[in-house]
Amino acid sequence: MGTVPDDARKKREDAPLDALATPAATPGPAPSLARRAVQALVPRRKNLRGVVYLVLDHSTSMGDPGKMDQLRRGALRFFLEAVRRDYAVGAVAFAGAAEVISGAGLDAHKFWTRLHGLRPYGRTAMAAGMRTALGRMRFRAGGKVLVLITDGVPDDREATLETARLARARGVTVIPIGTGAADHDFLASLAGRPELARYVAAEDLAGAIASAAGGLKRG
Repeated sequence: MGTVPDDARKKREDAPLDALATPAATPGPAPSLARRAVQALVPRRKNLRGVVYLVLDHSTSMGDPGKMDQLRRGALRFFLEAVRRDYAVGAVAFAGAAEVISGAGLDAHKFWTRLHGLRPYGRTAMAAGMRTALGRMRFRAGGKVLVLITDGVPDDREATLETARLARARGVTVIPIGTGAADHDFLASLAGRPELARYVAAEDLAGAIASAAGGLKRG
């Protein structure tokens, strides 16, 4: 049996992403068809194992060619797999400040739409991003996971370390993924368990984000 060419494999992996990537460019009812197609992959579930928040760096340095596309595509692929494993997924974005861009849920189309609006600007308020995600998870039942994606160093290292310690004390698993100017040793210290931290080349960021969902327990 022959092997699947790399370009064919990538098209297959990205199929649900491409269906959502440019809804405004498709006339007529196509967006609703794309939405139904993706929702069929991630049916709604009543009994969830837990909640995940992606904490996404969109500071100025994320404007380097390809980085934001890698972040968006990786985040959506993570969402699809995490929901299959019975986790609700939300997202917090941080630059000069932090904001919730998507509350924890199961709606892939809504998640992608909010994610697609992110633009790079400003500084790296990493601690604020993590604190915001912690606040959203505090009263949620089940397992709790915070996945931090960044290409730099925080404006306040000590505040970021303290927020990570607080997260771990509350039973939240912290999974940092870095690229670019991110400091791998610092990310490992945020995780508390060095094996949870990853550093990858910018072109591998989407795959690293998506693969992090593989560590979530299945329902």
